[in-house]
Amino acid sequence: MILLQVTFLIKYVNNTNYALVKFMDALKNEDYSVYFSPSKKGDSFVKVYDDFNRIIKIFKQNKIEKEAQYTYFKYILEHVNLGIISIQKEDLFQEQSNTEILFLNKAACTILKQPKHKYWHRLANHVPWLVEEIKKIADGGKILVDFGDEIERKQLSLEVIELQLLGAPYLIITFQDIRSEIEQKEIEAWHNVIKILAHEMLNSFTPVSSLASTIKSLTENEQGKPLPIHQLDPEDIEDINTAAATIKKRSDGLLVFVKDYRTISNVPLPQLKKLHVKQFLTGIEALMSPVTIEASVDLKLASIPPHATINADSKLIEQVLINLINNSIHSLEGRENPTITLSCTVETNTTVIQVTDNGAGIEEKIRNQIFIPFYTTKKNGSGIGLSLSKNILKKHGGNLLVSSEVGVYTAFSLVFKN
Repeated sequence: MILLQVTFLIKYVNNTNYALVKFMDALKNEDYSVYFSPSKKGDSFVKVYDDFNRIIKIFKQNKIEKEAQYTYFKYILEHVNLGIISIQKEDLFQEQSNTEILFLNKAACTILKQPKHKYWHRLANHVPWLVEEIKKIADGGKILVDFGDEIERKQLSLEVIELQLLGAPYLIITFQDIRSEIEQKEIEAWHNVIKILAHEMLNSFTPVSSLASTIKSLTENEQGKPLPIHQLDPEDIEDINTAAATIKKRSDGLLVFVKDYRTISNVPLPQLKKLHVKQFLTGIEALMSPVTIEASVDLKLASIPPHATINADSKLIEQVLINLINNSIHSLEGRENPTITLSCTVETNTTVIQVTDNGAGIEEKIRNQIFIPFYTTKKNGSGIGLSLSKNILKKHGGNLLVSSEVGVYTAFSLVFKN
């Protein structure tokens, strides 16, 4: 009996060990097809085998979800218009390595005009200039890189991010050709400027051409020869004088237009000095008060942070604020309780001066065009004020932004980097 019991015990232990080994091997090898049948081993194994099967099922489901998630993100990264390469950091500094590139998407191959290399050293041999640029910012950073031949030049915005995975350093290298986008934006900007220039010039030249034809017809006979002065009657002389005066007026207007154009393109470099915002805006309020009082507009200075400062050219920024306040006065015509508010907010990286009014507001379709040179909605406007103001802010390393709600408010924000 004892021998029989010992035999059964050994068999039981062996079966248990076999089941445990089979279970552990399944997890280790990620073989989730393994199934433990409780009916073959008796009631004592039912609960254990059920738990084994449940654990394997959970691991299998987790693997399926992770693979689906990996496929999903890989698909996204493959189809973004951004070159992405991921490698081990040490591969960057080795001439040869058997480690495969972790990730190389289609956009990267297209931009670099390379096939999908499996190993980094093979890709590096074809684009040595890229390797040198990456090494400069191997610890992380962003730079612009020019490459290509005389026929096709490209400018890459190159960024390198270092991260630690399982104790080893990896690099995520991203780059994008921004030259084509910049050129497209430049073309669109030139189209807008040329369209407005053509409109202004046609407005000037059309009447000038017409009046010149009138003068020519008054001073010539039927054969097209000049008439003697004594043959011109007083009415003709008066018409010629009026036409000449109109031509002069339009010519003067065209000269002013060209002068305005030169003003936009020749903004002086700002002489930066530390300005205390509260003191500066108080001066602007005092300067513009006579104008706003005459226009029956309430000019208010909101609470300004006492220590708010900006690095700016006081004369240029004063010019911007005067222009914005004058624009606000124009937009407040016919409004109830017309108010212009000067305010300032200090954030982590920026200091923002705001000019806000409760005027008619700016429609969204117009909002995208107001900074284009010579674009204006005013009857007698030149269309250079906002363009010039934005250019001045750009020269300061900042920006001029606008937000508006039709019939409610308009706010222009002068953004300065701290």
